[in-house]
Amino acid sequence: MGKFREDKDLELLRYADNEMLAVLVGYLTTDKDGSTRYTESLTGDKDFQAAEGDYQRVWQLIGAELQHFGGDTFVNLFRGKGVEYKEILTDVCKKLSVKTDFSADVIAIEQALLAKLFADSWEKMSEQERTAIRKELKIDGNLAGGAALSAIIAAIRLGGFMSYQVALIVANAVAKAILGRGLALAANAGLARAIGLFAGPVGIAITALLTVPAISGPAFRVTLPAVVQIAAMRQQLLNQERNFF
Repeated sequence: MGKFREDKDLELLRYADNEMLAVLVGYLTTDKDGSTRYTESLTGDKDFQAAEGDYQRVWQLIGAELQHFGGDTFVNLFRGKGVEYKEILTDVCKKLSVKTDFSADVIAIEQALLAKLFADSWEKMSEQERTAIRKELKIDGNLAGGAALSAIIAAIRLGGFMSYQVALIVANAVAKAILGRGLALAANAGLARAIGLFAGPVGIAITALLTVPAISGPAFRVTLPAVVQIAAMRQQLLNQERNFF
């Protein structure tokens, strides 16, 4: 497989939770029917095999695999490495028509992506589900419909704990929709119950995106869930002290 391209925005993989890394590995190595992705090179790597599921030991191999999915396959063959994470993230956002400043740092761009995916999912929710999510996210009960959504989107873009909550809501739904399993969040039972409530509507929206012919090429079916998972990892690391409340 190709070499890892030094990338400050993927350094978080070194410190990420192993269960969260396992989900990312699933996106990189598993096809939509559950079989091994024929274009992947991770599972055949001797160092990856030797790690025996300790993904932190091989975080650079995982990062390199993502970088190669984000770049042009034939170009990668000649340059020996893929593209930086920010370029992959930006490409995903542009395909989804995410409105944001792409010269900003990756955290801001990831938050814009999460806000877009959450807004798309909001349209799939029943009024009962919207009421439940307003309660879980502690949104003013007097706000309804578009006003409640606007308040949530604004809070996501500002960062902080709500960005963390929404990142896990979206990442959990993506994992269930694509891998058939959610995130392992036993350390925070309350948060785990909350994100489970919203897996359906978010999953429906994500599944719909992955079936749009204009944007859903083989690489996009890897890079979209991968950047969502990395956004969730980043928020988890930024909010470590809140993982056990």
